[in-house]
Amino acid sequence: MGAAIHFEGDAFVIPSEKPMGRNFAGHGFLTAYARHAESSELIAFVQDVKDGESFRDFVRAIRPSSHPSVLTPGVAGRLRSAGCLFTSGIPTASQAWLRNMHGARAWSLCGVNHTLSSNRAMDAVAALPTLPFQDWDALICTSRASRAAVQVLLDRQMEFLKERTGAKRFPLPQLPVIPLGVDCDAQALRMSRREQARARFDLEADELAVLFVGRLSFHAKANPVPMYLALERLAQRHRVALIECGWASNPSIDRAFADARAELCPSVRSIRTDGRQEQDRTFSWAAADIFCSLTDNIQETFGLTPIEAMAAALPVVVTDWDGYKDTVRHGIDGFSVPTLTAPPGAGLEPALRHALEIDSYDAYIGHISTTAVVDIDATVRAFEHLTDPDRRHQMGRAGARRAREVYDWQVVVRAYEELWRELAKLRLDKRDTIPATLGRQRGWVARPDPYELFASFPSRTLSGAWRVRQKPGIGLRDVGARLRLKTAILAVFPEVDESTLFRFWQEIGSNGDDVSTFLRRQTLIPGTAGIRALLLLAKLDLISLSEP
Repeated sequence: MGAAIHFEGDAFVIPSEKPMGRNFAGHGFLTAYARHAESSELIAFVQDVKDGESFRDFVRAIRPSSHPSVLTPGVAGRLRSAGCLFTSGIPTASQAWLRNMHGARAWSLCGVNHTLSSNRAMDAVAALPTLPFQDWDALICTSRASRAAVQVLLDRQMEFLKERTGAKRFPLPQLPVIPLGVDCDAQALRMSRREQARARFDLEADELAVLFVGRLSFHAKANPVPMYLALERLAQRHRVALIECGWASNPSIDRAFADARAELCPSVRSIRTDGRQEQDRTFSWAAADIFCSLTDNIQETFGLTPIEAMAAALPVVVTDWDGYKDTVRHGIDGFSVPTLTAPPGAGLEPALRHALEIDSYDAYIGHISTTAVVDIDATVRAFEHLTDPDRRHQMGRAGARRAREVYDWQVVVRAYEELWRELAKLRLDKRDTIPATLGRQRGWVARPDPYELFASFPSRTLSGAWRVRQKPGIGLRDVGARLRLKTAILAVFPEVDESTLFRFWQEIGSNGDDVSTFLRRQTLIPGTAGIRALLLLAKLDLISLSEP
């Protein structure tokens, strides 16, 4: 069973200047669908003729003998023959109402989530119960964590509608979990150039090459501070090179990464390559011994690069966070490093500031990222385990097998097609919709506290019973230097400046106290901002937070 593809060039083309994860995911999916689809007839639904020609060119470049067909809104009724309309994002109101005009059972609607932290995405999910969607439609969630976040938004909206209108039935799309995919053959081919790649970067046989691939963004992707600190500690015992294969949005961000590297990991040899260039990506992957991605951001829901690393037979060190929880098996394919963030209730102020457009989206997600603490000691232990070549090879082979069995695009395309068959059966055979399960509703439905919405992302959440103390061996110079780093993102804290946070750190002291007692005692940072300040200091490895 196939589907018509709602083709919009931005969703399926990788831009040369600022490629994003969703661009790589969309391009990878459509390439795989054109190559592996069971149906010989590929159909696009487009807004104009130019998009239609782009779709035909895309498909014919992969399947030259095919004859793709194109439908426009003026002949939308022909989507009946396709049976399903697939979009690369969350299904929209216009798609639902267009289908409704042709009958609720005319065809199924199917989309896939990427980020869920933007106003636009949260509005789109919260709108689902108010629009003519049915249970023969689907919003594919790329991970269990993203499905949990979607469910939070839906529950809040349905509870609000129940209280406001007395509504009891909410026909909703299915929420299946299907991961994104990777081209395993392409990754394996890259790794065949290992000797050439190692020579290109002058990597010695005993030099451990750790690779990060992705956008260089400390506020919207992964703050490099935990990785840099962990690698510096590793470099005291081993020769270590860090390959950062990525791109930054502007020179200021590039400088921020360079300053942080110089301050936090001066013993680690730094190699920078341009992640927008295919050759640079190939050599970076081929030269690496270990892949590392310590993502800490709510804007990502899956994360492609760890499964690309697994397909390349590289062991991985990642955070126990969002979609990484599904993809990486701790101790088998690599290591998942524990994460810690604030409890629900601590993020209502940042959420409201973002909702009221006092803070930009970048400031909002940057602020929340500062409170995602990565266990640096566990990261060091993971790297240390992987200094053993036999363990690296064992874990790399396990990851490669898992990538082929679960994440290869051919497998993922089959899962999509199976889903579309199930939706068609519901659409054609089912006569009653499934009642919605109602949940809690509090505050602005589509602008929840991010620590509630993304409560499924971290390993643990901070509570008042945890113990806090200054990190042993940290001097005043270290504190000032780390707080001044641009990667500390202090600019997104409206309540806190460097001087206040410095005095806040001094009040913590080295003897230790429980979090609730300390926060009641200190007077520098009011309310829940104190919780977020503690987590930022822990993120910078300036204090220790330990469970009771």
